[in-house]
Amino acid sequence: MRKSFLTCCLLMNAALGVLVHASASAQSPDTTTYRLTGTRIALGQDIRIERDEEVTDAAIVVGGSLNVDGRVRDGVVVVGGNLHLSSTADVRGDVVLVGGTLTRDPGAQLTGGVDYISFGDWSRRNFAWFPSVRFGEFGRWISLAGTLARVSVLGVLMVMMLIVARARVARVGRAALAEPLRAFVIGLAAEIFFVPLLIAASIGLAMTIIGIPFVAILVPIAIVIAMFAFVLGFTALACRIGEWIEDRLGWQPGNAFVATAIGFVLLLTPSLLARMVDVSSAGVTPLTFTMMAIALTVEFVAWTTGLGAAIITGLGRWYTVPPPITTPPVQPNAAQPA
Repeated sequence: MRKSFLTCCLLMNAALGVLVHASASAQSPDTTTYRLTGTRIALGQDIRIERDEEVTDAAIVVGGSLNVDGRVRDGVVVVGGNLHLSSTADVRGDVVLVGGTLTRDPGAQLTGGVDYISFGDWSRRNFAWFPSVRFGEFGRWISLAGTLARVSVLGVLMVMMLIVARARVARVGRAALAEPLRAFVIGLAAEIFFVPLLIAASIGLAMTIIGIPFVAILVPIAIVIAMFAFVLGFTALACRIGEWIEDRLGWQPGNAFVATAIGFVLLLTPSLLARMVDVSSAGVTPLTFTMMAIALTVEFVAWTTGLGAAIITGLGRWYTVPPPITTPPVQPNAAQPA
């Protein structure tokens, strides 16, 4: 009897020890040793706060997503991405999400509020280094407004070009229409090598003490000349296209402003139509994609050809093709007196 009693006491002590150990284990604090880091800031990429990492300040991500496995002491801000809190995450402070969503696993600790600011759907391109933000349907209206603003500014610049450089516009336009392939190749080469040559020239000047001040002069002058060449070439090409259309339709030759307006509408209408269709459609359809591709191709060819023609003619200072030969009308011979 005494042996049975001792056996029961031993079993009860063992069970009680197991329960106490389990309770202590459940109530014991996290013994993870954290490595401290300062503020985590990322632009255009995703970041992860590891299990043994403790961010002493805030975690800020713009154009990417944030995954938290460790601890953040002073809040989280995610712009253009999503926030994921794993079961071991411990975030203290407020969370601000702009255009993203919060995923919280069971066990994740969050002390503070969550503020959502959403403009619609956000998307990223396939290139991780080049984030793209799309403000839902509102983004299409922004794109349309940007295209309208660009077209308006270009129209004003073209009018000014016709006013101050009408003779240059005529020379460049004649070269563009006479040798379009040559003008396109030269313009394409200029677009490719402009920046490398400008950088090489700046480095060469910077290597000399005398040339250092000229670097600050070279870069803005080169950019202004390039912009002038682009606008001059585009204006000249639009003017020549308008004159060609007037001739084919049998219209009487008008002034340069009317011809330029015709070419301007013909070259830029595809871009405006593509943006309008993009706004009215529910998503990126084959029609909108095709129209945008056509619009970009038309503008690229026009800008490149005009630039090449401007370079060929020395920004319109000389002719490279002979002017058209005009034959005077033959006057009927007067009847000889008998």
